[in-house]
Amino acid sequence: LIHIQQFRLTGTNFSDIVDMMAQALSKTDPDTNSRLISYIFLALLLILAFVIGFTKINDHDIWWHLKTGEIILQSGIPHADIFSFTALGNHWVTHEWLAEVIIYLIYKMGGLTALIFFTATVSALMAFLVFEFGKRRGAPAYLSAALSLFMVAGLSYMMFPRPHAFGFIFLALLAFFLFKSPSSPKARKFERWLIIPLIFWIWANMHAGFILGLGVYWVVVAREFILPELKGESSGIRFKFSIAPALLATLLCLVNPNGIAIFLYPFQISGTSTFKSTIAEWVSPIYLGRAEWLAQMLFYIATALGLLATILHIKKRPDISIIIVVVELLACFARRNIQNFVIILAFGFLAISSIPKLKQLQLIRTAQRAILVAAAIWMIAWFALIRDYQADHDFLGTGIQQGLAPIGAANFLNKVGFEGNIVNVLGDGGYLIWAGYPRWKVFVDGRLDVYGEEQIKNYRLVVGGAPGVLDLLDQINAVAAVLPMPPGIGELRNFLSTDSRWSLVYFDDYYLVYLRRNQANQNIVNQWGYNVINPLQSGYGYNDRLKLEAFNNEAQRNLSINPESGLANSI
Repeated sequence: LIHIQQFRLTGTNFSDIVDMMAQALSKTDPDTNSRLISYIFLALLLILAFVIGFTKINDHDIWWHLKTGEIILQSGIPHADIFSFTALGNHWVTHEWLAEVIIYLIYKMGGLTALIFFTATVSALMAFLVFEFGKRRGAPAYLSAALSLFMVAGLSYMMFPRPHAFGFIFLALLAFFLFKSPSSPKARKFERWLIIPLIFWIWANMHAGFILGLGVYWVVVAREFILPELKGESSGIRFKFSIAPALLATLLCLVNPNGIAIFLYPFQISGTSTFKSTIAEWVSPIYLGRAEWLAQMLFYIATALGLLATILHIKKRPDISIIIVVVELLACFARRNIQNFVIILAFGFLAISSIPKLKQLQLIRTAQRAILVAAAIWMIAWFALIRDYQADHDFLGTGIQQGLAPIGAANFLNKVGFEGNIVNVLGDGGYLIWAGYPRWKVFVDGRLDVYGEEQIKNYRLVVGGAPGVLDLLDQINAVAAVLPMPPGIGELRNFLSTDSRWSLVYFDDYYLVYLRRNQANQNIVNQWGYNVINPLQSGYGYNDRLKLEAFNNEAQRNLSINPESGLANSI
C-alpha cells in the first residue's frame, strides 16, 4: 500500500506494479479459478478506490456545512440566514440538514482525519456496489472492476466530505435496484414498497439531488407500466408494484423541514445564469482549460461508453437508454453532473443484457489471460493518472490543502478579539463562518440561493474593485476584509492598501487582512498595523532609507507570527 501510495507516473514504480499484477494473473487458470480472479480484482479495486478517496480537505464549502451541523445540534434547524451581514434573515432552504449533522458528528469523533476516512470509505463503497451489481448480472469480474475504477476516477473530482457524497450512495443504490433483472414478486414488493421509499425519504433530508433520483425512478416506472418485461402482467399488478410505490416514494420526499420548497430548490440554482457562472462546479466540462485535460479525457471516454450503452439498451431497456442520455446531457452543461453520469454509466453498462454472454465467446476465452492483465493495467493506469493529478494539486495526505482557506487570517482575527462584518471572496466565506461565527459575519459564501442574484452581482462589483467601492463598504458597515493574495479578483486589494481609512494588519503567503480605522478597531490597528510594509508592492513598500528601522521592526514582527512563511522570510 505504501508502494502504491507514493509512486508517481514519472517514476519506475508504475511498471513494477503492472508486472506484479501480470505475474499474479498469469499464474491463475481463468477457467478453474474464476472465484480467485474475482477476489483478486475486488481486492485491487477496493484498495485503489479507497486510496483515491483518501485526500486532504480540498473543498471550500465543507466548513459552513460543519458549522450548520453544529448549530442544528445546539438549537435546531435554521430557516433564515444567520451567517452573513448582507443576507441576514433571508430565507434559507436547509435541504442538507441531516447530512450536515452526520458530517459534524464524524468531525467531532475524529477531526479532519475522520472526514478524510469518510470520503475514502464512500469511494470504496461506491466501487463495491458497482462490482457487486456486475457480479449479480453475471458480468466478468475484470469488466466490473474496470468500470468501477473508472467510475471512482470520475467521482474523485467531487469526492468531498459534503452532503452530496451521500447522494452518490443513494443514486448508486437506486440504480442497483432499478437496473437489475426482474426480482421475484416477494423481493420486488420489499424493494419497491420499503427499501426505495426509505432511500428517497432519507435522501430528501440530506441533499436536493434526490430530484435526479426521482426522475430516474419515474422513467423506469413509466417503461414498466407501458412495456412490462413479464408478459401477461395485468395493469393492476403493474400499478401495484410500479406506480403506487413510486407515488409513495415521491410523497415521502415531502416529509422534510422545508416541505415542497425542496422540490423547487434544484431548479432555482440550475436555472439562474448568475449562480451558474459564479461557481466552478457549474461550468461545462467542454470549456475546461488545458490544465484539466484529464477531466476532459474522462468525460469524452464516458460519453463514448454512454452512447454505446444507449444503443445496446434501446430494444430491451429503453428506459436505461433515456436515463443515460439525459444524465449525459446534464453532465455536458455542468461538470458537477459528471459524477452522476459516471454512476449511471457504470450500472447502465453492466446492465446490458449481452454482458453475461461475454464469458462464452471463444475469442474472449482464448485471450482471457491477456484481457485480465489489460483490465488490471486499465485500473492501475486510471489510479496513476488520478493520483498524479492529486499530487500536482497538493491533495495527497491528511489535513487541509495548502492555501485553500484563510486559516492564518482567521486565527489572527480570533487572537486579537475582532468582531464585526468581513468582506471576503466567495470561496473563503465557508471557512470564516466555521472559524468565527457568531463573533463576525461574512460578506458571501457558497449558499448562493440565500444571497440572491442581485447580491451576487454586487459581490462581483465589490471584489472586482468597481468605482466607489470603498464608499460602498462604509455604507454596508464592512469593517474588515480578508482577501487572497494575487492573482485573482480585481483592484479591491490595491484600493484598501492605499486608502487612509483602512490599515493592513496581517498577511501571510496566501491572505491579507485589512481593518477599517474606526473606534472598535483602533487598538488592533495601533498594535498590528503595517505603516511601511506593503506585500503587494515591489520591494514590499521599502522606498525610503529613513523608514528602514520601521520597516525592519514590522518585518521582524511578521516573521515572529509566521516563521515558516516564505513571504515573511523574503521580506
